Amino acid sequence: MKPLQPTLRNRFRYVAFTISSEGFVRKRDLRAEVFRAAKSLFGDIGLGKLRLKLVTFDGTKGLVRCHYEHVIELQAILASIGKIENNRICVTVLGASGTIKAAIEKYLQIDEKIRRIISSCVTVPVSGKAVRMRGKEIDIIPEDREIIDRADVHFIGITIDDNERLI
Repeated sequence: MKPLQPTLRNRFRYVAFTISSEGFVRKRDLRAEVFRAAKSLFGDIGLGKLRLKLVTFDGTKGLVRCHYEHVIELQAILASIGKIENNRICVTVLGASGTIKAAIEKYLQIDEKIRRIISSCVTVPVSGKAVRMRGKEIDIIPEDREIIDRADVHFIGITIDDNERLI
């Protein structure tokens, strides 16, 4: 049997993402939640067109494969996931690439510098775990879960300026 010509092969994109969560997230739970979110957003036919596959996941970072025309839909799916197995999570899409190797080299490198910046910005008045920083904005999972449950949100968003005023 001959291999398919390049013009007849399916083309895919690999979307790199990170997950910040309260607890450990297993690969099979993440896969199930991605497919559940895709089915609720796009239905059975849309799910078939996306051709999704969770390529790799190590607990915090991973790659999802999709058809090359549906990268934006996959980003919407990942953004819609807020909870897995009673653990609140935050999925951040890092970027998309045409090959697994390029996606790993560009997006999935460990960046200790960003972790140090986040930990230096969050100080005493806010008790919780900083999960994401964009410019001067910080998303925090507070230690007091009751406050978050009453507010019906997943994270508290503050800015560095707010944090300095609280001191």
